[in-house]
Amino acid sequence: MSRDVISVRTTDAVLDAIKVLKENEISGAPVIDEENNLRGVVSGTDVLRLIEHLIDYHPFLIPFLDILEKYPDDLTNIVKDASKKRVKEIMSEPAIVVDENASIYRAASLMWKNDINRLPVVDNDGTLVGIITRKDILRVFKELGE
Repeated sequence: MSRDVISVRTTDAVLDAIKVLKENEISGAPVIDEENNLRGVVSGTDVLRLIEHLIDYHPFLIPFLDILEKYPDDLTNIVKDASKKRVKEIMSEPAIVVDENASIYRAASLMWKNDINRLPVVDNDGTLVGIITRKDILRVFKELGE
């Protein structure tokens, strides 16, 4: 688990959240509100769903690179529309969480059952204290096998 959690706020612009994810080389982050309460998680998948919605994009019908070629003028409008959106409008909620005292097996099970890549870790009060990722889980099982 990492205790140095990179998070975004519900009121952040989607484009600002994308910058945070990119700058920190992460694919998602917990979302907190003005009172620092955990409200959800935002990920690259949530951003892709927004793009799909804004251009009526169907990944099974149109490869993403074709969109760049076929809709170049629309990209400016997509960015403008996305810039108006707030993280609270696209985040996955409620956040699926694990207690800080739970076992690694419990965390792995939650991630597997819910098909998620990251799991916010909370204390007894529900306060965000860390995050565990699939990479963390794999590292633990690798170390156990050595």
